[in-house]
Amino acid sequence: MKSIACLVFASALIACSMALITDEQREAARQLAGRCMQQTGASEEEVNRLRSGDTSDSDRSTRCFVQCFFQGAGFVDNDGNVQADELTEKLAGEYGQEKAEEMVSRCRNNAGPDACERSFRLLQCYMENRATLMY
Repeated sequence: MKSIACLVFASALIACSMALITDEQREAARQLAGRCMQQTGASEEEVNRLRSGDTSDSDRSTRCFVQCFFQGAGFVDNDGNVQADELTEKLAGEYGQEKAEEMVSRCRNNAGPDACERSFRLLQCYMENRATLMY
C-alpha cells in the first residue's frame, strides 16, 4: 500500500498522466518517494493526504518530504528554489509549452523561510492552479 500511494503521489507531482510514464519512470518515482519518506519521517497517511490534494495542516516532515521529492526530481535546488527550465520541460510534455510556462510563471515565486517551506509552497501553487492547465 505504501509503495502504491507513493507511486500515485509521485506521478501526480511530475504532472504526467499514468499512460505517459514508463515503467522505469514509475519505479524511479516510487523509489524516490520511499527514500524521501524514510529520510524525512513523513507518514503514509500524510503522503496520501497530499496525493488527494489536501495540503492543509501538513506537518514539518511532510513539507520536507515534498522538498526531498522535488529536489530529487529536479524541480527545485537544495534551497527549494524553482528550477524553471526543468519544471517547464516536464509540464510541457503533458500540457504544451505555453501552459507550462504560464504555470511556472505563476508558481516560481515560492518564497519561504527554508527549503522545505519553499518546496511546499510550490506544491500548493501547483494544486491551486492545475485546473488551468486543462483548458
